[in-house]
Parts: sequence; structure tokens; C-alpha cells
Amino acid sequence: MTRILLVDDDKDIRQLLTLYLQNEGYNIIEAENGEEAIEMMNKHHPDIVLLDVMMPKKDGFTIVQEIRQSGNAVPVLMLTARQEDMDLIQGLTYGADDYIKKPFNPLEVIARVKAMLRRVNQFQLSQSSEARLIGPFELREDERLILKENEPLALTKREFDLLSLLLTQAKRVFTAEELYEKIWQEDALGSSSNAVMVLIHKLREKVEETPKSPRYIQTVWGVGYKLEP
Repeated sequence: MTRILLVDDDKDIRQLLTLYLQNEGYNIIEAENGEEAIEMMNKHHPDIVLLDVMMPKKDGFTIVQEIRQSGNAVPVLMLTARQEDMDLIQGLTYGADDYIKKPFNPLEVIARVKAMLRRVNQFQLSQSSEARLIGPFELREDERLILKENEPLALTKREFDLLSLLLTQAKRVFTAEELYEKIWQEDALGSSSNAVMVLIHKLREKVEETPKSPRYIQTVWGVGYKLEP
């Protein structure tokens, strides 16, 4: 399910947009100020961000700058009551993808969200047909093939699915529960962490020069796993 982070200090606006967006089947994560927005970004890794400009603690301009400086390319739609052209240009310059002026029609917000997600999906589809180079790895998704230093890796289906996921979102930290749900395509259970741990161990045996001291597939203690290219 597509996750949308909705950031606005106005509770009424959050409730209104949440109602409309949930009716479209989106999973909504709310934040009421800038600091909470960054916390929710790191915790939930949303697919799109709806971001108010004027907020306490951190304004929208600061947040979008921090998002882009971290290397995150998540689409950002800014919600602004400011009408000056320079303010709107500033938001786009800092890394926002689009903006919409308050007061707005919720149906227009939904249309903008769908258009942004459609562009992202089209881009990802065009990228998936090409080989991608990530550090010493080459990912050929159409062929279901991963090479390391030009040598093909002999991977099982789940090993390929796991490694390709880590490669395409290098440096992102995944919890064991997230990996289980994405690889096994079912809800995480009590034993899901152990299943992921075993799969990580097997994958390291094929990828790492020294599996007990992994260079690429790293454990982030207390959180999960990431790939460091």
C-alpha cells in the first residue's frame, strides 16, 4: 500500500486530507510539526510527502532541504498559504516537486498525488529494463541476474529478491519485519526475524569476502540491515 506522509500543523486540514486519501486506498502517516516530520520520514519511509510550509519547530523549506541532503528522492508536494512567487520558487529550488496553494480542493490534491506517483512508477519501470551499477555489483532485473565484479552470483529466488532490494535502495536501513514482508510476501510473524537472519547469513556467504566481517551487507544493531556499496 502506498504510504503518504502528511505534514501540517492544522489538525482540520490533516483530518480532511486523510479522509479523502484513505478513500483512495492510501496509507496515511501524520505529523504536526517539522521535527515530527523528520522522525516519521526515518521511521516509515513514505512513498510521497505532503508538506506544509509554515509550521512550528521546522518549516517546510528546511524539511525539504534535509530530505534532499540525505539523498532521499521521495516526491514532495508542498502545501502553502504563501502566495508570493519567490516563496514558491524557493520551495522548488530546495527540492520540492510541486506545490499547491491553500485553500485547495482536496480532489485537486488527490489528482496531484496520483500524477506524481504515476511519474515515479514510469521512471522506475524505465530504469528496471536497464542494468544498474551499484558499487561492485551489476543488477540486471529483467534477467534476474546480479554480478559482482563481473562474475555472476549463484542466488536462490529469495536471495536474489533480497539482494536486489538492498541494492536498489542502498544505504537504507530495513527492519527484519520489513524485509520479511517484502521477500516472503506475507505478514511478519514471531519467527520472521530468524528467517531473515538465516537468509542474510546465506547471502553473505555468497557476497562477502569475509562473511563474519561483512563489507557490504551490514547489520545496524537494534534496527535491521542495509547494503553499503
